[in-house]
Amino acid sequence: MGTLGIDIERGLFLGIDFGTTNSIVSIYNFKTGEAETIPIDGSNIFPTAIQFETDVDDSSKLSKVFGIQAKEAAIIYPQSTVLSIKRLLGSDEKVSVLVDEKEYSFTPEEIAGEILQYLKRKADEYVQEELNIAGEFTGCVITVPANSTDKQKKKTKEAAILAGFDEDNIYLRLEPAASAISYAMNETKDKKILVYDFGGGTFDACILEIKSEELGEPQISILSTYGDNNLGGNDIDKIIMDIIYEEFKKLTNNEIDLFDDNADDGVSKRQKKIALVRLMQVANQTKERLSHAKSAKVVLAPFIQEPRIININMEITRDDFISHKRINTLGDSQEVYEKFRDKDLHDILDITIKLIDGCMKSTEVSEADIDEIFLVGGSSSISLITDKIKEKFNKEPYKSKISPALSISQGAAYYCNMIMMPTLKGPVVHEKTVHPLGLELSGRRFMEIVTAGLDIPKDGLNIEAGELLTTNFDNVSSMAIVVYESTQPGGGGKALQVNSEGMKRLAGTTLRGIPQAARGIEKVKVIFNISQDNMLKVTAQSMSNDGIVTELSVDELYD
Repeated sequence: MGTLGIDIERGLFLGIDFGTTNSIVSIYNFKTGEAETIPIDGSNIFPTAIQFETDVDDSSKLSKVFGIQAKEAAIIYPQSTVLSIKRLLGSDEKVSVLVDEKEYSFTPEEIAGEILQYLKRKADEYVQEELNIAGEFTGCVITVPANSTDKQKKKTKEAAILAGFDEDNIYLRLEPAASAISYAMNETKDKKILVYDFGGGTFDACILEIKSEELGEPQISILSTYGDNNLGGNDIDKIIMDIIYEEFKKLTNNEIDLFDDNADDGVSKRQKKIALVRLMQVANQTKERLSHAKSAKVVLAPFIQEPRIININMEITRDDFISHKRINTLGDSQEVYEKFRDKDLHDILDITIKLIDGCMKSTEVSEADIDEIFLVGGSSSISLITDKIKEKFNKEPYKSKISPALSISQGAAYYCNMIMMPTLKGPVVHEKTVHPLGLELSGRRFMEIVTAGLDIPKDGLNIEAGELLTTNFDNVSSMAIVVYESTQPGGGGKALQVNSEGMKRLAGTTLRGIPQAARGIEKVKVIFNISQDNMLKVTAQSMSNDGIVTELSVDELYD
């Protein structure tokens, strides 16, 4: 197969930054020796959105609209449009859409799979028609937030399988490491790098170490990572939504609640959903304008038409945006609302600075040790972030030639290059374990088996528990094997409880058929195996002559 000028038996690989708000795809062009972003529907930045319609040829089927068309359709058809699906990956929440009064239900990975399939199809068409390359993308490198749980990574991989990529050719890589690769390509000095990755739905702080080899390949190691999977640009948008919603409340004498579908206020459910989608989209657009301008005009005319026409016409200044403290729930759960209640932009960005502190603390790195700061993700373009970084580190963030929004996808394309052509020289990324992993013991105690920061060899990492498990009662024939992950920096250790803050239950199974004996006689050995994708399998084996073995595929058995 002709692949960008050379033959590669493994087929084409696509670098994908699958984002909460936007997604970007890139390839490595062997003719130019550079990563390049593929435009999807004419744009490098593709809204992560899907809208369902009744198929015109078969009313029993659904057709789909993607990207900017779906995002725009959400204003008219909010009940049949899905936005920000990445935030639900790894959850058990179902996604319901209403099309022509008929309800359909999907899992988050099914929705993500549809979007990834569309990106794959458009990328196939681009390289075939624009670059004259035969074949299609059979493999991919998908980047995931550094603070992703094992379950979120599993569901991301499952979505890629549903999209049509070969299961054995799907690779997951951490977003901060991907963003640093292009920088390391031309680096000649040893450096410690802080990656400030602020996307639409997640924030990650990651400290990388780049060791330059004069004649060899630059070595990239992840020293520490810490973040929040529920903190992103969408939450900053809600500050502007809050400003606009306060104006709406004044115009309506606080008599209409757009977030209560059951309120008897004269506004239909459909009208409310349309208004909220428009509010969300204009807030995002206003945030982007205020990144470059001192003020932005907001016009929503009409905003609602029931029970009377309400027009919104207002000016929001950058100072308004920075200083406004959030008042309204805006449809968030009570837990999420309390997280952002009475917080302005300074407060939210200070949360990211505290996460950076946690990241540095876990690897004993100080501000003075950081040589460069990369700003990654579309939300990092907010000018106040640069001010916060300069205040903390006393230096300007690194001025990359690559847009912060494109850097992760292009870094993923460099990963594709390493997979397709392993003999070619380039940066070597040392994959490491991100979070401590272990088992639940009696009394809800946590026994750490895998520590954070361990190098993962290409063929995977095998770690046997430092102590054998024993039966707690006489004559039992089974034992529960429950796996937990600690997401707090420096949060490992046997003193932790599995219900401590930051502990996440990954999976559970039962080792059955243990020979019956007195309490403590039968012993069980547990082995954790971690792939370079940070995917986990756990093996438990009874140590008696009649012992049995169970293998828990943590990426398959979530409950």
